[in-house]
Formats: sequence, structure tokens, C-alpha cells
Amino acid sequence: MSALRQSGFSSYDDANFVRNAVNDGRHREAVGGMWDEMGSLQAEFLRTQGLLPHHALVDVGAGAFRAGVKLISYLDPGNYYAIDLAAEFLEAGYKREIEPAGLAERFPRRNFAATGAFDLSSFQRRFDFGIAQSVFTHMPIERLSLCLPAIQPYFNAGGKFFATVFLVPEGKARKRFKQLPGGVVTAPDRDPFHTTLTALHAVASQADGWRMSVIGNWNHPRNQQMVLFTRL
Repeated sequence: MSALRQSGFSSYDDANFVRNAVNDGRHREAVGGMWDEMGSLQAEFLRTQGLLPHHALVDVGAGAFRAGVKLISYLDPGNYYAIDLAAEFLEAGYKREIEPAGLAERFPRRNFAATGAFDLSSFQRRFDFGIAQSVFTHMPIERLSLCLPAIQPYFNAGGKFFATVFLVPEGKARKRFKQLPGGVVTAPDRDPFHTTLTALHAVASQADGWRMSVIGNWNHPRNQQMVLFTRL
């Protein structure tokens, strides 16, 4: 999935990269590839965490709806929502993935929005679940401290917001690090970004209304680790 941010941390912030990918028909590859594998992994993970069809879910950094095509058919009509920085990815996903799959009636256009500020206000509802898969791996973890207060008013008490990160040991925080499995080389200051448990706890300690717990391994093929934030 592509990531949301307001500064240029990765290629997803580059309007030319996004436009060229969409124009060339490479929206699947541009948002990370592994289209069926990662979409199915997210949908299955969320179901194991209690996601039921009547729940409302928001996909943060939805890109071209890699997870959406799996989740829309599972959730009750109208219960999948999505935001992303790149309007072009959202449009490409809707026209090339959602409509051809016959999912448009279950996922109307009013259920997605382009935003660089994690703004959920246009949906005018509260959510039970949210996921940001491969979002905070493309920006410094400090950006999570902007996301959590922005989305907090739109989550029900007990609501679950999942986010993936690349974790490294404390002693490796300032160095490049090879993630296994997958072989992705992460860094503290460039895309893809890694973080530490200490940094995560520092962000969580500043996020009023949330309780953080680390799930860790969830079988991500590139070793992204899962973190859960529960709305108090």
C-alpha cells in the first residue's frame, strides 16, 4: 500500500512517480506488488483479530485497494473505507480493480478520500477497525504521532488500529539493517525506514486515548512487524 505524508520521504510522495505508474498500468507493482498474497494476508489477519462483516473498517494508505478487493466482499456493503495520499492510485484502483470485480455497489465512491493528513472527517462515522500496512515503513516513526490523534476521534471505544513497522534491535537503530525474511535493507533516515521498540513506546506514550501492544510476527514476507493500538 502506498503511504500518507506531507513531506518527501519516499517515491510515493513523488507526483511524477505516481502519475507514470498509473499511466503505464503499473498501479499494482507501484504500491508494493505481491497483490494477491498481501491482500489475502491482511484480510485473513484482520479476521483472526475479530473483524466481522458488520464492523466498519478504514484502510489507511490504501493505495489501489490491494487489501480492499479482499475486504469489500467480506464486509457488509458500505463498511470498507479508505484513504491515501495519492488520488491517482485511488482512482486507478477503483476503475481497474473495484469496478471490474463488481464491487462498486458495496464500496461507493464516497467511501474513499485522498488526504495527506490522516483526515477521516469526510466519512462522518466511527470505525471499529483500521489498518495501515506498509505506511509507517515509508516515513519516520514520528509521523505516527500525527496519525494517532488525527484518527482517534473517529474510532469507537475498543476499536483496533493496526500498523506495520520494520523493527531493529536498539543497538542497530542508527545503522542500515537487513530484514529477514525478505532481504529488505532498512535505515533510520531513508526509505524504507526502521524503528525500535523504545521509539514506538515513546510515540504511544504521547498518544492520548490509545493503548499500544506489539503483536510482532504475522507472517509478512518482508518481515514487517505488526503493532496494535486499541482505542480507550
